[in-house]
Amino acid sequence: MPDPEALARASLRRSMLIYLLLLAVDVLVVVSLALGSGGGGAFVTLSIVGLVGLVGLLLAYHVLQHVQDLGSPLAESEGVINRLWTRADLIIAWQSYYVLVGRTVFRVKAEDYIHLKVDMYVKVVHFPRTLNVVSVHEAPRGAPPA
Repeated sequence: MPDPEALARASLRRSMLIYLLLLAVDVLVVVSLALGSGGGGAFVTLSIVGLVGLVGLLLAYHVLQHVQDLGSPLAESEGVINRLWTRADLIIAWQSYYVLVGRTVFRVKAEDYIHLKVDMYVKVVHFPRTLNVVSVHEAPRGAPPA
């Protein structure tokens, strides 16, 4: 049986590489727009460069979070499931499963999702910044925090 943490770290690396690839494409677009702006549409070009640059900053932020999580120890969150829902990400590309524990939203695997119920007390093992879930387990209700 494969180690869940190793599988989660491999998934984190794959996600980081995808964001890094998108960031590289974004940087290439910004550079090509900035260098090729010799025409009369400088305002339009500047607006597009600014928008694409903003997307690049968001992608860089995601890459940074993934890099930090690769070297971080796992975190644990406990609480009651307040809500469960599914939705199709990227229009119809794939179905994603979400769980709201306390005030934190986690995306979980389908095989974990089918065992969860609203008002169930769970322990979620996840990465601290990206909140990528390693495992979700039903836990005995602990004492309320003081």
